[in-house]
Amino acid sequence: MMKISHLLQNKSGDSVSVSPDEGLIRAAEVMVKNHIGSLVVYRGDELISIVSERDVMRTVGKHGDNISDITVADVMAKELITCDIDDSINDAMDMMLNNATGSRIRHLPVLNEGKFVGVISMSDIIETLLAQTKLENNLLKNYIQNWPEEEEK
Repeated sequence: MMKISHLLQNKSGDSVSVSPDEGLIRAAEVMVKNHIGSLVVYRGDELISIVSERDVMRTVGKHGDNISDITVADVMAKELITCDIDDSINDAMDMMLNNATGSRIRHLPVLNEGKFVGVISMSDIIETLLAQTKLENNLLKNYIQNWPEEEEK
């Protein structure tokens, strides 16, 4: 079973963080600039939450143009769901779909011995599972093509 550690090895780029006191507009600008769908939220050295593009869109939909005074703290996840670097990809996917928030989540912070090491997305999991399936498919095709013929009796 493939672990999150394998997925993170193949993932490029560092996670980008934001303070809970920063404005939501600034957080959205950082996401756009970095072509990412979420930001981890730190208070000092402590990981406290995550804010996603979905959080931004819901806020814009609810408040329209009146979002200049809204901070990251106002919209970030109230309960942080994380996974461990030694968890399986299947376990992480299950956490994204079935978790204590009751909502599906697309971005999952990863911890190693309680310390933040990265973020994985549902897209990362899908890409990894697809690559694994393609590899297995090719191995099976190769195995079948090279099947030894039985000796005639």
